[in-house]
Amino acid sequence: MTALIRTALTAARARRTARRLAGVSFRDRRAQVCDSSCRTTAHQRRNQMSALSLAR
Repeated sequence: MTALIRTALTAARARRTARRLAGVSFRDRRAQVCDSSCRTTAHQRRNQMSALSLAR
């Protein structure tokens, strides 16, 4: 059990290190996710508005 937890922590540390070496910090990653969801929401709203204007 301890080895499994240690392996999981090592994998998480390796991912963090790889991101850091690639120049992506945790905050940047979170901002990217937020930007992506905001773009998706805006796209859905535009589609709804287009559908409403076409229905008239």
